[in-house]
Amino acid sequence: METGEVMAKIRWALEEAAKGNADALDQIHDPDIVYHLYPFPDTKGLQVEKQGRLAAWKGFSDIHVHWEEMISEGDTIAARYTVRVRHTGVNSRFPVPPTGKEVVFKGCFFAHYKNGKAVEAFEYDDWLGFLQQLGVVPLVGQK
Repeated sequence: METGEVMAKIRWALEEAAKGNADALDQIHDPDIVYHLYPFPDTKGLQVEKQGRLAAWKGFSDIHVHWEEMISEGDTIAARYTVRVRHTGVNSRFPVPPTGKEVVFKGCFFAHYKNGKAVEAFEYDDWLGFLQQLGVVPLVGQK
C-alpha cells in the first residue's frame, strides 16, 4: 500500500472513531498495537485501544478534527492536528461534570507501521490547555 493511501486511511479511520465508529480502527491498527497516550497508561491490543477511545469520546460532542500536516519517513508516519469538541458528558479519563464549553486543543502522533497498520503509536496532546479551557486548572499566572 502506498504511503499516501495509508495516510488517507488514517485520517478517515481516526475521524470515524471520533464519531463513535471504533471499528474503523481495524483498518489502521495492528491487533497487537501498543499505544502510548501520555500521561495515561499505555494500552496494548486493538480491542483495548478501541474501548479506551470510545470511553474518552463519550464525554464530548460536536467533534471536529483538522489535520495540520501528515508526513512519513520509512515505516513511520507523523501528524499534527487540531481538535474542536464540546464537553457534554463525563468520561473515565476526565471525570469532570459537563461544562458545555467548546474546547480546542492541538496534538500530534508518531506511529510505526508494518503492512499498512500501526504496531506502535505515540500521541502527545495539550492536556494542560484542555483542562484550563474547561476551567479545571487555572490559567498560568491566575489564582
